Amino acid sequence: MIRTLSTRLTRLLGAAALALGLAAGNASATDYTFLPPVSTSPMYVGFNHLTPSFLDNIQFTLGALGTIGGSGTPVNLSIGPLSILNLAFTGGTVYSGTIASPGSAVGSFVAQPSGAYTFTGSLTPFATYFAQLSGTTSGTAGGSYAFAIAAIPEPGQWLMLLAGVALLGVMVRRRA
Repeated sequence: MIRTLSTRLTRLLGAAALALGLAAGNASATDYTFLPPVSTSPMYVGFNHLTPSFLDNIQFTLGALGTIGGSGTPVNLSIGPLSILNLAFTGGTVYSGTIASPGSAVGSFVAQPSGAYTFTGSLTPFATYFAQLSGTTSGTAGGSYAFAIAAIPEPGQWLMLLAGVALLGVMVRRRA
């Protein structure tokens, strides 16, 4: 029984060390650019930081939709009292312009009880913006987080979708 438990714990720690070693290659990435315009399909990127503090810039261009939702979600990992990955956000702002040529601040991220930082706002379609997230890490292997962004359909688009579904329902009922 103890031998089986010891073997499982050894495998678990080995897998965690391998995963951390593979993720460590992204530790120096502080600037990231989403190449396709933001659409209703979510786009994701992950960051891993070994340093005690970080400042990341994530650039994106909007498509036809101007309302977006973005979030940074920490990935914290502990085994018993050992904190392997631990990250906390200290700030988040959305700016107009590019990372190389920033404009004015157009919104801020809001801290959630779960530790995530979220942003929802209306921005100018077909324009370029960047999100700047900062925070601290305190795990033995630093900290990691996932950033996601997606366009949120406008109310008029939802109405067009519902009208189309209703029209299909009328056509099907008429044929029956």
